[in-house]
Amino acid sequence: MEAEPLDKHDTEQVAFMAEECILVNESDTVTGSASKVACHHGEGVLHRAFSILVFDSEGRLLLQQRSPEKITFPGVWANTCCSHPLHCEPELEMQDALGVKRAAQRKLGQELGIPATDAPLEDMVFMTRMLYRARASAEWVEHELDHIICLRANVKPAPNPNEIAETRWVTPTELRELLDSELIGPWFRLIADNLLPAWWENLDGLAGMADSEIHDMGEVAWS
Repeated sequence: MEAEPLDKHDTEQVAFMAEECILVNESDTVTGSASKVACHHGEGVLHRAFSILVFDSEGRLLLQQRSPEKITFPGVWANTCCSHPLHCEPELEMQDALGVKRAAQRKLGQELGIPATDAPLEDMVFMTRMLYRARASAEWVEHELDHIICLRANVKPAPNPNEIAETRWVTPTELRELLDSELIGPWFRLIADNLLPAWWENLDGLAGMADSEIHDMGEVAWS
């Protein structure tokens, strides 16, 4: 691991940067692996990611505000949970998107204290994939092929403060107000502006709205 870009950051967050991400090409074919720091530092390397959106029985969406300790995009608001499947056999599995679903289940527990029994794999719906690149700073960048998952579940988040500053359940109107007033992670703004409205209107029929496309969003400016 490169020590220099991490020496000023939180030690718990630095430890996560040693994890091995899945490198892919723009067709989502696996090309290898690299540490999280290698994937995100400097010009970065294209890698597989996931974003999960959890809705409760009232149709509200659970959001998180990233902790100020996060190395990339600290303090921004984002979807329920977003991270990376690891380069290991269980999280590489593509059948029924099981690899990214397992990664999402793992991170829901680690970040939000949501047990696997409250976020079962069989209830997760893989929706689509999104390719984008967004620079967080002169030092850090996201270049991801993001697998997007939805889940209907009445979860009770118990956030890890090293990962999450705040959580909030929102209606579509409340989300729009947040998008207009707060700093938003670029991946979530892409989802919220381009994909989420149609899904939100049809939460009981999400499986029928899934696709196998890779939506290329290109280079994304954000603020």
